[in-house]
Amino acid sequence: MTKHYQRGDAGVAMLVVMVALMIGFFWHGGMGHGGNRGGHMSAADAAAKSPLAALDEAYTRDEIGREEYLRKREDLMRR
Repeated sequence: MTKHYQRGDAGVAMLVVMVALMIGFFWHGGMGHGGNRGGHMSAADAAAKSPLAALDEAYTRDEIGREEYLRKREDLMRR
């Protein structure tokens, strides 16, 4: 014998599946970001970055001027 489903049964099943997928998506950080929300660096990542790379980023973000960048870069290259 075949079971006759009531009108709303398929909708409830779909809702349960969608909620489970959304919980799984958010639980694992979504789209492969894996807990690194917003692309911000952790303290360990900042400490691991070389001083020259940090100087380059500061110059790129216009936090320091060209003269200061060149002076500090030369100082770092001497070390």
